[in-house]
Amino acid sequence: MTKDRVIDVEMHAFFRMIERGAQLGLDYLETKNRAFQTIKNGKKSNRKHLSRNHFTYYFYFNDNLSFYVICQERENRLFTNILIKTVIIEYGRE
Repeated sequence: MTKDRVIDVEMHAFFRMIERGAQLGLDYLETKNRAFQTIKNGKKSNRKHLSRNHFTYYFYFNDNLSFYVICQERENRLFTNILIKTVIIEYGRE
């Protein structure tokens, strides 16, 4: 049985996510949905934007944008709590 995931965004990451998305022509909702989709997809980065203490998820979208989401995960008995620390948006693939 897989645990449910509860995704939360840190305040600093929230403002940086809005700023970086606006630079690339994405509105807030599109940026937030893509960051959440990156986590739900569950691919962990092997070589780019790695963090010593946190997990880095990545996903490539068809409009040539790559999302890297650095998260802190805490396991609970009932669910997994995921806190987004930062979102990095780049052109191209990994």
